[in-house]
Amino acid sequence: MQQPSAHPSISSISSLLAACLCLVASASAPAQSLLELTEQALAHDAQQQSQHQAVVAALQRVRQARAGLLPQVGLQAGSQYSDSRLHLPSPLPNSHLRARQDHLAVQASQPLYRPVLRLAHAQSQQALAVQQAQQQASQQTLLLQTAQAYVGLLLAQDGLRVQRALEQAVQEQAELAQRNFALGLTTITDSREAQAQLDSVRAQALALEYELQSQQLLLQTLTGQHSPIKAWSLPDDAPLPPPDTLLQAQQDWLDSLAAHHPQLQQAQAALEAARLETRKAQAAHRPTVDLQASYAQQRNPDGSLSQPHKHHSQVGSVGVQLQVPLFAGYALQAREQEALALEEKAHSDYLDAQRKLSLALRQSLLQLQSSWQQAQALDSALASSRTAWQANQTGYAVGVRINADVLQAQANYHRTHYAWTQARYQNLLAQLQTRHAAGRLSLQDVAGISQQLRAEAGKRFDF
Repeated sequence: MQQPSAHPSISSISSLLAACLCLVASASAPAQSLLELTEQALAHDAQQQSQHQAVVAALQRVRQARAGLLPQVGLQAGSQYSDSRLHLPSPLPNSHLRARQDHLAVQASQPLYRPVLRLAHAQSQQALAVQQAQQQASQQTLLLQTAQAYVGLLLAQDGLRVQRALEQAVQEQAELAQRNFALGLTTITDSREAQAQLDSVRAQALALEYELQSQQLLLQTLTGQHSPIKAWSLPDDAPLPPPDTLLQAQQDWLDSLAAHHPQLQQAQAALEAARLETRKAQAAHRPTVDLQASYAQQRNPDGSLSQPHKHHSQVGSVGVQLQVPLFAGYALQAREQEALALEEKAHSDYLDAQRKLSLALRQSLLQLQSSWQQAQALDSALASSRTAWQANQTGYAVGVRINADVLQAQANYHRTHYAWTQARYQNLLAQLQTRHAAGRLSLQDVAGISQQLRAEAGKRFDF
């Protein structure tokens, strides 16, 4: 049977060199904080620009709806040439006139009673509120997405570091087992177990390299950067603040969801717009009253049939016009029923959004508390697994432990260390997720998390 090689293969060496070059390139670049990358993402994101233009367009629609309540003034002018023939019974003579007519008129109107126009103006304001709420929700989502990508990059970096440290430790254990076998102190089984563990660790490292490249690509896409990004890290000795403050604010946040959460504000504005649409449908049955005024001048340089001499006239008028809808083929009644149905739908959508957002906030608070407790528990487990690893190393040296015990202790320690690191990062992310679930996430909150990270975290992964 072919013996497993104690040396890494050429493909493994190539993968290791590629990963080292990637890490060196990343290390040569200055580390960037979460706050810096978030600001870049806000400036680069096309969705934010789209939402801004949507708000601008909605504001112009408000002005258009308001214009329907203001006076409308128009100017008319023209000139025409006419050929008129007047045929009269005998013995009266017929008349024939070729003449030019010039006219100029100014017309103005002012709505006095048009409830549909006032309701349409109020409805356009609700549409503006919907767009503003969508913009705010999109911004908060981008803040959270950038933080998630940043934490994902940190986890990928730390995971690869843990795996490389485990690979080095397993390789040293494999070399030790090989030397002991050469001296006749152990069997070939120890050497083969160590080599098998080393191959497995290297395979996992390749998967983590791909995860690191994927997270780099995601963060570069969000920020618009093209070079590798080096993220700040959370120092091992940095304490995690307990979630007591956020947990105490749970009831206040639940009670004020409608006032702060942009998704609920959007649903509320949509409901108000639906109610206004119902009122518009009902107002279509009402009469309308407009004030109308005009002033016109007409010039006849060639005269007219009634007045053959050159002349001109001036006419001014002012009055009130009343229009009353009588029958429209039941279209108004059908439109009113449609509006009522859409209003009920909007109300149901609002209640559904309120329940879902309330549940999401409660779940986020539980996740925040769970991640903090898990980080505290893994802190104790990390110390215990390190002690167990050292004890197995000592036992292997004196012959009371076998190589498989040491390898298992090594793997347990590194897995525990990575799980501990992951729980700490998840706790930082859970703080932002909780504020996002409450509709209160802001750039200032991201800056607070960014301050807990450092460009140079000092000694990390003390294996």
